[in-house]
Amino acid sequence: MATKGNKSWNLESFLDSLILELDKAQDTLSVKGLNRRLTYMVQDMNLELQLFPEFDGDNVRFTTAKPGEKGASKISFQLGSISDSQIREVTRPPIQHGETSIDEVDIPDHERKELKKLGIQSTEDLRRTVEDRNVDLGKVTKKKVSYSSLANLINQARRQEHPPSVAKASLSKAQGNTVLTLEGNNLASAQSLDQFPAAVINDQPVEILSANNKQLKIKVNQTHLTGHDNQLKVALDPYAVFTMNLES
Repeated sequence: MATKGNKSWNLESFLDSLILELDKAQDTLSVKGLNRRLTYMVQDMNLELQLFPEFDGDNVRFTTAKPGEKGASKISFQLGSISDSQIREVTRPPIQHGETSIDEVDIPDHERKELKKLGIQSTEDLRRTVEDRNVDLGKVTKKKVSYSSLANLINQARRQEHPPSVAKASLSKAQGNTVLTLEGNNLASAQSLDQFPAAVINDQPVEILSANNKQLKIKVNQTHLTGHDNQLKVALDPYAVFTMNLES
């Protein structure tokens, strides 16, 4: 019979917690396999531990039983060997340079946990899962992950893959207006929202005349330019904002 100090838990949550810890170990192996061609050069070694497990609903922790303590659980391990080729076959590649870890993005903790349970460790993992493999994560997680959160993360990942760059800025006259033209790459994407791109000069809003992937045209009035040095801020979308100094 359970005592008052015992806490009830369900099997699904326990397995989710255990599998997540195993996934972390697998990710470690995937990186280690890049540097060591063979690991765990031990065969047929058995390890038996007497432990008291504790489960808080998310994590499983163990306390080693002291000599003479009763009621502990027995956990047995058998170590084998695994080669670098086997590691590559069964593990995902580690997070690459330029990718954003799920731990670094601003989403609710419960959504982050659900994504990790599915093996999604970065925004690029998420994009591949939803777009390339056409997986409906809303159904898979039983609506525990919102579509808007997924869309924001995917757009953020896409922006990181294709960051904006400005190669040239010039002023010209067109129909009595002064126009500032910015030329570069990845300036206005197809994913830009209705309120983007947006720009201010010296914190005063200015009108965007036209915008595409290669060029951005901004209408400038003399009232916007207050001196020799002026600051232009441009928000291309929620994930790409840059600042430039203009000399009048």
